[in-house]
Amino acid sequence: MNHAAFKNTIKRWLARSLWAYGPDRLLRQLRRIGVTEGSTLVVHSSWNAHNGFRGKPADLVKAFKAAVGESGLLVMTSLPYQNMSSAQWLASGKPMNVRRSPSMMGLVSEVFRRSEGVRRSLSATHPLLAWGRDAEAFVQGHEDTDRPFGAGSPFARLLERDALVLGFDAPFSTFTFHMYVEDQLADRLPVPLYEAELHSGKVIDYAGTESVQRVRVPSALANCHRRLDRIVARHEHNGALGRARVGNTQLVWIRASAMLQGVKELVDSGQPFYDTPAAHNP
Repeated sequence: MNHAAFKNTIKRWLARSLWAYGPDRLLRQLRRIGVTEGSTLVVHSSWNAHNGFRGKPADLVKAFKAAVGESGLLVMTSLPYQNMSSAQWLASGKPMNVRRSPSMMGLVSEVFRRSEGVRRSLSATHPLLAWGRDAEAFVQGHEDTDRPFGAGSPFARLLERDALVLGFDAPFSTFTFHMYVEDQLADRLPVPLYEAELHSGKVIDYAGTESVQRVRVPSALANCHRRLDRIVARHEHNGALGRARVGNTQLVWIRASAMLQGVKELVDSGQPFYDTPAAHNP
């Protein structure tokens, strides 16, 4: 047996024994970090066969639903593309079909998308999935704004609902809510947050009707000069960013309100979370 095969054998054994945990233990951990029935919970996830969770992705989805209950709201991202920018996705000309376009945000997100009672927002670039008491109202109107993360989007409603954003084996860098935070501070950034020109994207709604949206996409300069590590450092300094482990699963979480507050503090104190373009000039 070679070294890699031996390591995988050990991991499988640990996942079945020392690291093993089930939905009940996960639920207890979620309660400890502040998720109650009626909560709004945003989950970013990565499915790891060796994390110790006893069950399938569908069982994990059921556990998250149980954590918020039917009176709460469970939210996940469901971008229909990966390994490309929003601009590149729109340039491909492919429509975001609300019923058929798979979520490329991981296996758990796609299983959640297909589960009963889930609604999807009609954004050409950043559709959100929602399940719970008012899921339909939450996703409504995403197609009516040219800023997918702006004040008229469901991302703004996460702040209004005091949502908790959780990474399940997924790092802070996957937390799409930070784009809403940047949208709120766009006029104080050293580079444009969005490209100057609007882009066109196709969306096919639940009735099968295709429409064209005009949307703003993050600028290449913003993507190049953003430094999320500075935001993480601020949240850790404030004690707003929580970390824990259940089995071999790494959990990281923060309140949406705390994420906005921490970044505002950075900007107000003259500690930008962006490099200026000049900083990269020789």
